[in-house]
Amino acid sequence: MATVRDVALLAGVSPATVSRVLNGRTVVSPEARTRVLAAVKELDFQPNTMAQGLRLGRGTSVALLVGDIEQGVYSALTRHIQEALAELGLDLLLYNLAHSEERLLRILERAPSLRLRGVIIATADVIPIAALQAVALGRSGIVVLSVGQRLHRHGITSIVHGERAAVAQSVGYLIEQGRTPIAYVGRIAESVTGSDRFGGYKAALARAGLAVDRNLVWDVAYRYNAGYEALSRALDAGIVIGGVQAGSDELALGAVAAIRDRNLRVPEDIAVIGLGDIELGAHARPALTTLSAHPKLIAEKVRQIIGAGESRKVPALSVIPRKLILRQSA
Repeated sequence: MATVRDVALLAGVSPATVSRVLNGRTVVSPEARTRVLAAVKELDFQPNTMAQGLRLGRGTSVALLVGDIEQGVYSALTRHIQEALAELGLDLLLYNLAHSEERLLRILERAPSLRLRGVIIATADVIPIAALQAVALGRSGIVVLSVGQRLHRHGITSIVHGERAAVAQSVGYLIEQGRTPIAYVGRIAESVTGSDRFGGYKAALARAGLAVDRNLVWDVAYRYNAGYEALSRALDAGIVIGGVQAGSDELALGAVAAIRDRNLRVPEDIAVIGLGDIELGAHARPALTTLSAHPKLIAEKVRQIIGAGESRKVPALSVIPRKLILRQSA
């Protein structure tokens, strides 16, 4: 079994440098870090995480708290964050919040006793700020990140997509294509992120001099069947729709199914745009026009922030623009 000294010898560095890399310290040159990680991979070195945690007074695990594990965007995010943390010699603990504030509070309360290196919260739901601040600003040294919500004004480093601007762009595109009236389907009232997306929808309509028709706005969960049922009810009621902006790709694909089950064509009769760029969307027929997601880029930013720890300043807020990906559905 390979040791730290074996890794150091192969990488041409000192054992102390190997330890710094594995512990996520930043006082290592990029070249040395690259050689160490390559040696770790070649030797299949497995660090003793328990010993590391005892020596450092903290563990070598990072908790990722996702709002709903069944959503495709969270599965992609989890995979990339796990890979990024592995580069720091850290393990990922995944928690499914299932939209439960009680579950979130329990996890946050236990975070210091679990000796976590960091807590990453990725949910569109309203977050109890005080509980999150207690962990972020406490003496445990736990790095706390928000992925998806702007909590930087509360002292929580945040990585977000530009939701409002992205949806405004895609709805504006539908308007330019003459796809009015345009419906919106997605979570709104109980979702901070969803509210931002809906804000983009309203902004695009306002710029075009169009009013929001509440008969064309459906506040539903991010589920295939929710999109299907929302469009089914509207079409069966005789509501005229030219385009649909969905708050997720799952909702959009459900909407497409409902439209086609009523012998209507996508996009000829009704154009549909999703959000999140899940893998299925590109392989559905018609292929789904959507707004991009960037889990790999988010994971890289997470790696940089977790790796930095408290040793240097990091941006309080990072905003990643979404891009409109044009495919067959619009």
